[in-house]
Amino acid sequence: MTVDKIQLVTHNGSFHADEVSAIALLHLYGVIDYPCLNIIRTRDMEVINQADIVLDVGGLHAPEQRRFDHHQIRDGKVSSAGLVWQWIKQQSGETNREIDRFVDAVDKHDCGVKKMSGFSFAEIIASYNHGDVFNAGRQQSAFYEALAIALKFIGSLKRKQERLIKTQKIIKRSQIYTIGKCRVLILDTYAPDWAAVIHGQSRYSRVTHVIWFVKEKNEWCIQIPAVKANSFVLVHRKLQPDDKAEFVHQNGFFAVYNSKEALLNMLSRLNSPILCD
Repeated sequence: MTVDKIQLVTHNGSFHADEVSAIALLHLYGVIDYPCLNIIRTRDMEVINQADIVLDVGGLHAPEQRRFDHHQIRDGKVSSAGLVWQWIKQQSGETNREIDRFVDAVDKHDCGVKKMSGFSFAEIIASYNHGDVFNAGRQQSAFYEALAIALKFIGSLKRKQERLIKTQKIIKRSQIYTIGKCRVLILDTYAPDWAAVIHGQSRYSRVTHVIWFVKEKNEWCIQIPAVKANSFVLVHRKLQPDDKAEFVHQNGFFAVYNSKEALLNMLSRLNSPILCD
């Protein structure tokens, strides 16, 4: 027995970040299974009317019918990606601040409210358009290539939130030690997103160093947090190379030692930090 593929229609010609992102969101949140999907790029209303899902074309926003066009909305500020994301959240109760921010940026770019800056997601997706956007075969292949990028990028935002939940548990059970005038958080398990948890939480606002063990390499790592998210300004003076360090980054925010003892001895010799006691 064969199962008919879901028919998803979006417009032909140039493709954009919004409809590509909308398809990625539908797949990542289980509404569709992308490999078992037939994507048709057309403006033919007969084809559109027969589709299971319609994105960014057709002149209708009716989520109950899985129609997500935004062009007919007067003074609209939401793209097809925004309409789909609103619907997914309403249906599933899902929340994700990273995806909220991302979709908002796509909406504003697509609706002419605020252009994404250079080297943006929208610019990358647009770069996949074929030179002749009405060459249906080549443009369809290009569309799938762009969709693969969207699936990876938005998927990473979805996984980031899942990792943050684990990271919060790791940090909560880890200990903070006072070494000299420094406050040192020693993670009992490495959590790659620890900085996102530390920033903005008062309990960790005075942490000057974070330490973790890499079992696979038998190494101890130390990093100085930044004063805030997306900043290169550190809360402590830069780390300096010593004869026990295996590696010290040239910017002084990160170092690797072959033993915990050597690392802690280095910390005990540090001068007074800049922004801690």
